[in-house]
Amino acid sequence: MKVPLSWLKEFIAIDASASEIADALTRSGTEVEDIAHVGGGLGDIVVGEIVTVDSHPNADRLRLCTVNDGTQTVNVVCGASNFSAGDKAAFAPVGSVLPDGMKIKRAKIRGEVSLGMLCAEDELGLSEGHEGIMLMSPDVAAGTPLTELLPPEDTVLTLEITWNRSDLLSIIGIARELSAVLEIPYQVPEPTFVESDIDVADMAQVTVQDDAACSRYTARVLQGLTDGDSPDWMQRRLTLCGIRPISLLVDVTNYVLLECGQPLHAFDYDKIADTRIDVRCATEGERMSTLDGVERSLTASMTLITDGSGPVALAGVMGGAGSEVGEGTTNLLLESATFDPPSIRSTSSALKLNSESSHRFERDVDQTLADWGSRRATMLFLQLAGGSVCKGMIDVRPRQASPWDVALRFDRARKLIGMPIENDVMIGILQRLQLEVVSHDDSGCIVRVPTFRGDVTIEADLIEEIARINGLDELPDVLPSAVLSPHADDHVVRAGMRLREVLVGLGLTEIINYSFLSDRFLDRFDTDDARRLRLPNPVSGDFATMRPSLIPQMVDTLGRNLSYQNDDAALCEIGTVFHRLADGGQGEARNLCVGLMGQAGRSGHMNRASVSPEEMMAWVRGVLEATTSRLHAGAVVCEPCSAPEFEPGTCMAVQVSGRPCGRIGLLAKRISDKWRATGYWGILELEVEPLLSGLYQVPQAKPVPMYPAIRRDLALVVAETVTHENVTQIIRSAAPPELTNVDLFDIFRSSGVGDGRKSLAYSLTYRSSERTLTDDEASGFDSVIVAALSEGLGAEIREN
Repeated sequence: MKVPLSWLKEFIAIDASASEIADALTRSGTEVEDIAHVGGGLGDIVVGEIVTVDSHPNADRLRLCTVNDGTQTVNVVCGASNFSAGDKAAFAPVGSVLPDGMKIKRAKIRGEVSLGMLCAEDELGLSEGHEGIMLMSPDVAAGTPLTELLPPEDTVLTLEITWNRSDLLSIIGIARELSAVLEIPYQVPEPTFVESDIDVADMAQVTVQDDAACSRYTARVLQGLTDGDSPDWMQRRLTLCGIRPISLLVDVTNYVLLECGQPLHAFDYDKIADTRIDVRCATEGERMSTLDGVERSLTASMTLITDGSGPVALAGVMGGAGSEVGEGTTNLLLESATFDPPSIRSTSSALKLNSESSHRFERDVDQTLADWGSRRATMLFLQLAGGSVCKGMIDVRPRQASPWDVALRFDRARKLIGMPIENDVMIGILQRLQLEVVSHDDSGCIVRVPTFRGDVTIEADLIEEIARINGLDELPDVLPSAVLSPHADDHVVRAGMRLREVLVGLGLTEIINYSFLSDRFLDRFDTDDARRLRLPNPVSGDFATMRPSLIPQMVDTLGRNLSYQNDDAALCEIGTVFHRLADGGQGEARNLCVGLMGQAGRSGHMNRASVSPEEMMAWVRGVLEATTSRLHAGAVVCEPCSAPEFEPGTCMAVQVSGRPCGRIGLLAKRISDKWRATGYWGILELEVEPLLSGLYQVPQAKPVPMYPAIRRDLALVVAETVTHENVTQIIRSAAPPELTNVDLFDIFRSSGVGDGRKSLAYSLTYRSSERTLTDDEASGFDSVIVAALSEGLGAEIREN
């Protein structure tokens, strides 16, 4: 935000220099990014009369001019096209120095000598405009110093206003802040004007249907106005603030917006059908053209301003084509309203349409400003454009904004700030900030917060205000300290470190994502809207929802790597997920997510063939089993399930030591196709707590085997629907205690095996702790297991 000091000093009598003002604001928490001196450094610039204009013989886009600077006529090469012979413009002769330090020298441009420069406004540091050279009045004599024609030099501060301080997005807001910081009074004059005898209620009607998005809507009707150019002082202030002057009737609304922070919109009253305004939700797919000439498709979540024939504005964002102020406008309907920040933020983000109005409404505009802003604009209209204003103001207010009380404990403030600030000093600071102290005693006070300070809602906010106004540079330097507690339980921290060591040891790379994402992105993975936790005041629509799962951002990271031609990736993330409980409360948990893509599970000499879904599934399952094994998490059981983010038939619910723990599977192709992925992506998401529950339990020691083991291979043909878990459960239940290990080492499909069937090959290990087993005993064990598999699963044993 840009703040001209000449404008600021209309509201606060401050004698400090620009650098002192910048220091005061920065110390109080408002960063000053730049201090610009506009209109300075122009002592060498004069008015030049353009005598002749010809085409450049060697360049299509350049023009060859002769310019009289009052003492001589010189040749000048210029690239602008907004002038003709006889015009007068800002001219920098050879030897002059521009505000940015550039010295004008004799030059040869495409073979033609140029002895000076016809300047644009941005080259003189007067604005950001570069549409053409800066033309002057034809009545000014050539050679007149430019400094005699321009207003005095002004200083402009560029401020970085934090998201929560919407009250500072105006000149008056900055004056109020400086008043508190520097203990200097400030004044805001009360707008006054004379109304006509015509009642505004007889001229227009306003209804608010979408009262959730519009808490207040006011309207005034002005008649008999004369449009034209706004006065030079207004144009200069708008230009200094980065807004291009358009016409008087438009410039007044922009001027008041910058002055007090209240967005306004002026409708051509004669173009309002049925002289009726209605604030309503758009219908799904409804279309309207905005002032920028773009026809836009709307959604039911967007709020419209309509008249008797249809939409005339996109509420809080931009006006509509057809009802705008233009040539011939003499009567206005002046809108001054308050709109809901999330609604405006969502609309602006969805349409990729940003404006000065939406910038403020997104951050919240004080409801009480609607009346003051309307009166201030009306006063300026009547002073500068003549005409009259109808009696009264239409004021529809579905919700009334009222101040709220917050309690402050003095000892708590001193403890958090770390300074012995007296009670009276704290009360004085709050009062300087216009935070009314309605009652107080030795222990604390009750503070009534005005509606323009929506960022102050809890005790910590009051303490922050006291700290920054008292001076952030006054805070003491305290060395960090730590208290060692010999009996502290740090197993949770050590367990998390061990989990990371295991994952990195398996070849995974850890990633970190934000805890927020957009509803639109989340809809690809999860349709359970009732469990989502949404932020009341998100920074943007892209960060409006707390993540209920790590999978969406893991997939997004894999996709971004793929777009940068990183075809292979093995990633993991450990982070917190959030969800709404059935009783309306808020729940959270720490989860682990693993994502595999490309040839992540292969060595270098095997990366030519494409990865089959079975192979990718085996890699993810391998990560699961290796992780749980190294963490001593217990037995892992996977059972088929379904989830929208997984490819049908590949998702399995994971249980660790009998506890539900998460899901494993292959990402749905409909999702990975968004990144043009050709292969399968393996995804695993688990809760961390069950994985770490047994990490530091001391396992019971077992004696070293004294007798040799016998290994037997077993190949069986089963239906495609039979899982590895089904097979191992039957083997374990039928086998004797001597069975110590079951390993699946091959899966085979062919026409010889049969359609809808597969061959599974297992290695069974038998060992006795008391004696050496014989082949006959092992064969007997095999027979029992084979019989159980045949009976339980209909398995056929492949003898060879």
